[in-house]
Amino acid sequence: MKRLLILVLVISITSTAMIFLLSDDKLTSATPPHVDQPMAIDSIFEHVILASQESGEFSASQALEQCEKLAACEINSELFNRYLSFKIALAELQQQLAHLPLSEQLIAMIAFQQRYFNAAEIALLFNDDNEWQHYTIAKLEINQNNHISDELKQQLLSNLEGEQPERITQALKPSNDLKALNTELKDALQQQDYNQLAAEFGDAAATRLIALEQQRRQWQTLSEQLTQQIKQLKQDHEPQQAEQKITQLLDEHLTANQKRRFLVLYPLH
Repeated sequence: MKRLLILVLVISITSTAMIFLLSDDKLTSATPPHVDQPMAIDSIFEHVILASQESGEFSASQALEQCEKLAACEINSELFNRYLSFKIALAELQQQLAHLPLSEQLIAMIAFQQRYFNAAEIALLFNDDNEWQHYTIAKLEINQNNHISDELKQQLLSNLEGEQPERITQALKPSNDLKALNTELKDALQQQDYNQLAAEFGDAAATRLIALEQQRRQWQTLSEQLTQQIKQLKQDHEPQQAEQKITQLLDEHLTANQKRRFLVLYPLH
């Protein structure tokens, strides 16, 4: 039974990696925001902003109107007004920081909070997010350190995870379980070892897993080839002409769904 559950999980994960789904469903009009108390103030603010966005074209005045409909937001309207201004400015800042490494982006965004809020307000509004961001920054610094061995990196990462609050370690657990499962199957899939996979999961599953691995490799090879050709087109042509040729290139080699997936994974701009 345990092997069967693992098998279903593996096939589900691997299949998801090969399929790119886009939903055409439209958002329904938002009803006036309703929050069951108690709720953290940052969650209330985000709830109000999301409700404003779903009800039509978003505007700051509309968000403030939504805030007035919710008592927990209205009594904190001055703080909400600053939070809203911060979110709008943060979106602009993220565009300006897009060229920087992720760790530098996160550091800049955390520092940006101090322009709008004092220390107590930052702890109230961003404590959870900042804990995750500090964890991410530390993890990136370890992974990007080329002066230490892989074994030491793994030890440092393990120590880092052990230092996190329980809610973060619990959130990381499913990811770690999947990583362990993927490591167990990595060699067999890379070598396309039918006998090993069949012995573990059965003939039909082994055939399916190997087929999915072959599809993954084909997609990876095609993606690498296309990104190289796109890079060359950008170097050889003016932007407008390059864009036309890139569109032709993608249309020639990819289906509509594959093209959407490719552009998400490898943005052109």
